[in-house]
Amino acid sequence: MPTNVFFNHAVNTEQHLYEDLVVESLRMYGHECYYLPREVVEEDTILNEDVQSRFGDAYSVEMYIENVEGFEGEGDLMSKFGVSVRDTATFVISLRSWERFISLDSNLATSLRPNEGDLIHFPMSGSMFEIKFVEHENPFYQVGKLFVFKLQCELFEYSGEDFDTNVTDIDLIEDEQAYYIDLTMATGGSGDYVNNENITLSSVVVGEVISWNPVTRNLRIRDNTKTLVVGDVLVGADGNASHTIASIVDIMTMGNDGTADNLDFETKADGYLDFSETNPFGEVT
Repeated sequence: MPTNVFFNHAVNTEQHLYEDLVVESLRMYGHECYYLPREVVEEDTILNEDVQSRFGDAYSVEMYIENVEGFEGEGDLMSKFGVSVRDTATFVISLRSWERFISLDSNLATSLRPNEGDLIHFPMSGSMFEIKFVEHENPFYQVGKLFVFKLQCELFEYSGEDFDTNVTDIDLIEDEQAYYIDLTMATGGSGDYVNNENITLSSVVVGEVISWNPVTRNLRIRDNTKTLVVGDVLVGADGNASHTIASIVDIMTMGNDGTADNLDFETKADGYLDFSETNPFGEVT
């Protein structure tokens, strides 16, 4: 038997009123967060994962955090790789705010809803979260329509992503955690490198400038894509500075990670592996 035609649970005026109340509540009790769409620069088509990602946009939007008593998850754990922080959080964003401010971004895999893999910056705690799952049917069709998305997130672990959002607190993540190389440039050359500009070797981009000290002639770069050697001439893409590498600081030392054991592993490996061997399968007689 069909439903009563004199009663309708999907009245447009009621839906608009309810949505206005939801949006107003989020703006009153929520927090100003930043939504960062992920741009996949290079994709592994075999494993279906991103090899290199970039975050170039940051959209300011109000979000409500459901975890009123603090972050959830497994908390802080001591593992063989150091302290592991496994906080989780659930953010709520309105459908209206999503459609107005974020949905038109060209890097979204789908514009219909927030995307898994995108990031949320929570300024109150200075935390960056990665979206793991998007629940779009909770609450379930109140007054016949969906009004919010619930984003289940985990604390983001930096792994070489490029941040160029022009939001200082966000871009600092790359500055503080990215693997970098210190180069000492030879006397002479011309011009000064500009922070955050690309540097090229034979017209090929090989990294990005973190800092340049013209007095000590120390150049610090990140996002290095090519093995550099003494004598290479590095040219700034913006300022056209040009200098020759005089020396390279030990690249196995992780200056911004005191717990890294790269140098220890490299030193011990030298006692087990003979890299001068030309025929590892036997000797030619």
